[in-house]
Order: sequence, then C-alpha cells, then structure tokens
Amino acid sequence: MKRAVTINDIAAQLNLSRNTVAKVLNGHYVPETTRELVLKKAREMNYKSLNSEILKSGRKKYRILLISGKPLININYFIPIIKGIENFCFENDYELFQYTHNSAMHPFKEVEDYITELNADGIAALEYFDKNSISKLLSLDKPVCFNDFSASDLITDKKFDLIRANDEQSVRRIVKLLYSRYQITRFTFVGDSKHCLSFHGRYLGMLSGIFSFNGTHSAKDDILCSDLTFDYGSPGAVKTEILKLKYRPQCFVCCNDFVARTVCNALKSLGLKVPQDAFVTGFDNVWEATAFSPAITSFSVEKEFLGREAMRTLIHRIEHPDTPARNITVSATLVERESTIKT
Repeated sequence: MKRAVTINDIAAQLNLSRNTVAKVLNGHYVPETTRELVLKKAREMNYKSLNSEILKSGRKKYRILLISGKPLININYFIPIIKGIENFCFENDYELFQYTHNSAMHPFKEVEDYITELNADGIAALEYFDKNSISKLLSLDKPVCFNDFSASDLITDKKFDLIRANDEQSVRRIVKLLYSRYQITRFTFVGDSKHCLSFHGRYLGMLSGIFSFNGTHSAKDDILCSDLTFDYGSPGAVKTEILKLKYRPQCFVCCNDFVARTVCNALKSLGLKVPQDAFVTGFDNVWEATAFSPAITSFSVEKEFLGREAMRTLIHRIEHPDTPARNITVSATLVERESTIKT
C-alpha cells in the first residue's frame, strides 16, 4: 500500500520548516507567496487532508492604523486620500483605525500604548512630519508607509516606504514653460519649504527650473517663513512679506493652492492684477484653485489613487518585510488656468 503523504514530506520537498507547512495546512496565516507555494505542492503530492476550507483560508484580516499629526477630515486635499484608504480596506475586509497624534500636546507613549493594544499589523502615516515622532514610530518595528514625509534629515536603518507626488519635476516643468513662453525669469517661492518633503521638492523644482536657463536666484527672493509662526492664510501677512522683497516677482510659485489663493488676495490688496502684473501657480488642484477668480494654474494629483497605492504598498511591506525600502512618486498633471495665461 502506498504510504500517505505527510506534512514532513511536503516540507522536505520545499525546503521549508514543518511548522510553516503545518500553519498553511491548518488554515493559519503565512505570507501569501509561501501559502500558494505550499498549497500547490500539496496538490501535486495528493495530500489527502487538503480540503476546500483550507484553500479558502489563509487570507489575513489585517488591522491597519491610519495615523496623522493633525485632524484631516475637513482639509480638501486629504478627503479623497482617506477615501482611497477606506475603500481599499473595505474591499479587502481589513480593519481600519484612525489616530491623531499632536506631538506638542501628547507624549509618544500614548501612541505606542494604543498600537500595542490595537495589535496593528501595519501603519499608514498621513501628514505626520515630526522628526522625533517618526523615529519613535519606526522603532516599534511595525510596517509603515508614509504619504509624504518630513523634510528634516532622518538617519535610520529601519525599512519603511514612502509615496508622494512627483513634486520637483512638476514645478521644474512649469518654470521652464513660463520662461520659454513669456521669458519669465524672476520667480518667488511662497511657503515653508521645511514643512514637509513635498514642499521642499517643489522649492527645489523651482530652483532647478531657474538654473536650467542659467537664471540666478537667492533665498532673499522667496517667502519661506515657518508655518509654525506665520499665517499663510492671511493676505495681510503675505502682503507684508511681498513688500519686503527687493524686486517684484514676475511669478509666485506657491507650495499649494491654498497659499496660492492667499497670494492672489494679497496682490489684489496691493492693486496688482493676476496674471497681468504677476503670475501665480499652485499645487494639488483642490477647491481653492477654481473657487474664485482668477482660477489658479495647478498640478492635479490622483489623490484617491495615492491613498490606495499607499495601502497596496503597506500590505506588501507587511507580507514581505525584507523588501528594500521604496520611495514611490506618482505623476502630477499640469492644469493651466487664468493665473499664468496672458490674453
């Protein structure tokens, strides 16, 4: 009589431990690639205890934590990103939890205790830029995917993933376009370039665009106030900074559409018209870009895709923890409007 195939036989064929093979055949979680490998070999060897319930099992119901550095629900840019994360989790039957951590008001120990109690499988970080908090988060050795990142230098040997828009190349493109089309050479960046990696990339993109046509630029030509102490939503405050500039810019390159709208209002209070007296560009293509006149030239990012891609990347990190760290950039589409078109 032919001897029945055992778990040890399958393990020997695949050079896997008996424990790993037993987990698969008993319906416990292992990484999907390992599970498929074991089930395929079990079928080939006619393992008699293989049944339909085992074939259906093995898909982990992950517990995902979405952590942010401030409340996000009423911010136009983040709503579709969160929607993408929520829909992805719903479609895959993952549990999603949200936590807002203000590092200035609450110690990180509260975050650590919550993650431990939750037993989170992975963490999606959105608008989470405090350098010390990031270091502590990574020290927990949980899979993490950041949607944007701190602009501060962070030295760590921990593996994590990052997804964001293609900021630098996008802004470089509009600067070069305005130079070639209208011979614009005096650009001013408006925004805290140290706020996050995206803003920093947009600032570098402006500089790269200027240097591409051998233009010159100084940080004194920009409005780079820290957003911890400066109100970029105040036209009066921005107007004061514009008046400090040595030369009137031909184009204001703004870190996002919200700031670009404030710049338009500040210029209006100075008796200047957009685009007749100065161009203005934004980024993100949100409500502020088109809600008032003039409509602002911006870059459109598929925000719901950003959320979904962050989740796909995080799940891959959970299932393949030794994968090299990835920095994923998503293309942004230029949307030209009144603020950079001369008639």
